[in-house]
Amino acid sequence: MAESLSPVEVAHEAHRHSSHGSGHETASGHQRILQIFEAALLAGVTILAAWSGFAAASYGTDSRVAFAASARADTDGDEQALEARSVENFDEAAFNAWLVTDLLGDGPRADVARERFSPALEQAFDAWIQLDPETNASAPATPFVMDEYARPLLRSAETLRLEADRFNEEGIKLGALGDQYIRLTVFLAGVLFLIGIGSTFTVVPVRYTLIGVGLVLLSIALVILFALPQPAFDFSTSVDLR
Repeated sequence: MAESLSPVEVAHEAHRHSSHGSGHETASGHQRILQIFEAALLAGVTILAAWSGFAAASYGTDSRVAFAASARADTDGDEQALEARSVENFDEAAFNAWLVTDLLGDGPRADVARERFSPALEQAFDAWIQLDPETNASAPATPFVMDEYARPLLRSAETLRLEADRFNEEGIKLGALGDQYIRLTVFLAGVLFLIGIGSTFTVVPVRYTLIGVGLVLLSIALVILFALPQPAFDFSTSVDLR
């Protein structure tokens, strides 16, 4: 099955056939000016369509990179949260072992259990002991609720999850921009088709009508184009995966 022509190819072929046909008869100065105007208009719209296609591809790539960064940050956050929970479970087991041996009055085993404390638990435990929890009813029941018990892995996991949400929102925004540029490319292809097919007519009023409709559509496309954010022409992604 033969491949169908794109609007740009249709416009090019139509203009080529028109030029070929006009070669058999002497074109008037007015027709020559009209042909030059149509060719210049086709060239300008083609450049705009190419830029719109580049912008759609650029924002589409940035969107996929942002979603990949979001997935990676979310995975890293889950891993750190799991590791933080594992460390806290170990600290709780070590503290419970100390608490049992201390209540039983087994000092040597209590010291052994305390040696298993992590640095974070050791710091919180020292601050907790200073509150004299055995006689002070206002003291916390365990050192885990003390401000001194740092949870850096858990805070890092929360930061990564916030970062994942930010990347996800950025990916949605960039994807929407890419879709807008795709629609604009299709719109400009319609302008190319109208102007290109118009050059095949020998009736000048018909050509003027099609050019006029094309110019109206082109004006709308230009308004939309300048209202959209323009991509950076550096062939690099805007999102850092790190």
